[in-house]
Order: sequence, then structure tokens, then C-alpha cells
Amino acid sequence: MPENIITLGTYSFERAQIVKTVLEANQIDCFIQNANILQGAISAGVKVRIREEDLESALRLVENLFKPKPVAEDGDLVSKSGKARILVPTDFSDYSRKAAEIALDLAIVTGAELTLMHTYFDPVINALPFTDAYMYDVNMEELAVDLKDSGEKNLQLLKDALAEKVKSRPGATVTFKTMLSKGVAEDEIVRYARLYRPTLIVMGTRGKDKKSSDFIGSVTAEVIETARVPVLAIPEDFAYRGIEHMNNVLYATNFEESDFKALELLEVIVKPLQVNIHCIHFESSLKSRWDEVRIQGLRDYMSKRYQETKVVCNLVDTTDFSEGVEKYIKENDISMLCVTTRRRNIISRLFNPSVAKRMLFHSTTPLLVFHAR
Repeated sequence: MPENIITLGTYSFERAQIVKTVLEANQIDCFIQNANILQGAISAGVKVRIREEDLESALRLVENLFKPKPVAEDGDLVSKSGKARILVPTDFSDYSRKAAEIALDLAIVTGAELTLMHTYFDPVINALPFTDAYMYDVNMEELAVDLKDSGEKNLQLLKDALAEKVKSRPGATVTFKTMLSKGVAEDEIVRYARLYRPTLIVMGTRGKDKKSSDFIGSVTAEVIETARVPVLAIPEDFAYRGIEHMNNVLYATNFEESDFKALELLEVIVKPLQVNIHCIHFESSLKSRWDEVRIQGLRDYMSKRYQETKVVCNLVDTTDFSEGVEKYIKENDISMLCVTTRRRNIISRLFNPSVAKRMLFHSTTPLLVFHAR
């Protein structure tokens, strides 16, 4: 009887290599798909395939492998100098450049410090095989040096390009910093965010017309799941017309205590933009009297707490959350969708993706994700 081969998970190239090495070290046969052998670092959506009978053991190993480390207390919204801080991880792709330009506009309006970050995968330091790349005569140390030099050069070019944009705007000033690190991108971004303590992380995402396999292993999705500061994800297909046109922000509330902290952070981030905040609860057609009481309570709270910001609080009937959100976005010219997510273990993440991750891959609207305490 033929063995049933299944997909354990879909990861970025670096994580797929780590998973493969750990599984094989524990006598679990596996192989990877969708990897670019010559340029592995640019691969996205790399599948790790195993025998179905090994699933339970493999999940246990992966769970321990990517178990989050203890997280330090969240930083302040602004640094001791009084400046907000925006962290912009980039791989120099077109969609990450778009995210950098939007982050620049935010920095100009809010007076925030802007840090550009790039992570390169070092095959020497990580001591992992480059899959079948060994069949090619590639000197690993030279490759690591090339990746580092390329990262430094591209970071400087991006910084210079953004600085030129600032010069073209009368009265605009932005403090730039750069950060180059080596390792697994998603892990390094979260690690550095703990040290830098940014107000906001701004990242780009692939377009929604790409294959679903490209999305699941996305670095942005992993950062959204594990970072402890707000993450603004900019879709590749987002038609950006300038920061002055981002006039309406939608916060999808579920009437939880974490919503109040998220709304407080949201108001700090978007207040300089003078936007309208739509605080909406999407529910099934079976209306609850209790929901009507809670939305009125939220409406009263928001009107008193944020007197200088126009806030709309309503219930919206829908049989499907994603469809209801997309319809509301189109009908109300929403330029940013905001949700709150929670840290979950890897098994629940594999088989029950969060609302944030589902919306990330099925929307062309920027997604701002907060994290419940």
C-alpha cells in the first residue's frame, strides 16, 4: 500500500531548512518543495512534506522548535527623547519598497524616527545544509560575505532614496537609522523589535493574486503572529495615493477588554492623520440585545475618550466575517483595517489561522494588527 505523503507546513526558506534538519535528526524522513536551489534565500512558501504516520511526532518537534521565548514588557509609545519610532523590515522587493514609502509619510506626519532593517540568511552561522545546493561548487563563506555586502549596499541605497523624498518636501525632516542582521528574518525582526521597542512595524506583503502557498510562509504573517507591538502590513496591490487620502480607518471589535488598549494605540498612531475611526462589530443575522447594549457603551466611551476624533460605532450583519469586512471597506472608502490578534501555539496556527492572517491574504487594504495582552 503506497505511503500517504502530506504537507507538515509551509515556511520561509530559512525556517524550512531548520525544520528539515531537525526532523531528519529525529529519524523523520522529509523533503521540501518550491525551494529555489540556486537562490534559496529568495524562496517563499517552501513546503515541508512528510509521511502522514509521522505527523504527530513532527508537530511535537516543530512546536518545541518555534516555541516563543519569554517576551519583555512592551515598550512605551515614544522613546525617552519624545519621538515615536517606526521599524521597516525590507527585502528590497517592490512591495517592501511601497511599505517603506508609506512608513516615510507616516514618519513625516508624526515626527517619528525611521529605522530600515534587512536580514540576510547566513548559511555558515546557521550551519544548515543548503538542500541540494551542495551539488554546486558554492563557497559558503563567500556567499555569506556577498549577502552581507549586498544588504549593506541596498540598505544605504534605500535610505538615500527616502532621504531625497524628504528633501523634496518643504519643512519635512526625518531621522533615519539602518539595521543589518543575519539569521531567520522573522525571528530577527521580532528579536530586534524587543530591543528597539518601536511604536509601529511597517511591512509589505505579496499580492492577493499569488498562490496561497506563497502566503502561509510569509515573513510578515510570522511577525504579525509573534511581535508584541502593532504591525502595519501593506499589500502589494494596495493603490496608495498619498497619506492625505487615508481618511477612514476600520477597527473590527469583538467587545473584548483588549479592544480598549488597541483603540488607545490606534488613536495615538492615526491622530496626526485626522482620520475617521469606524468601530464595527460584525455579527450574524441573529442580533443580540446584549450586543446592542455593548455597542452603545462603546459609542459612549469613544465619544468621551476621543473628543477630537470622529468615531462611528455600529453593528453590521453578515454571515461571513471576511465578506462582511470587504463589503464595508468598499462601501465606506476604508483605507486601513485594524484587528486584534492573540498569541497561539503552532498547532492552532497550522490548522486554525487567525483572523489577522486570513485578512492579510485576502485583502488589498492595509492591515494594522494589535496584540492582546
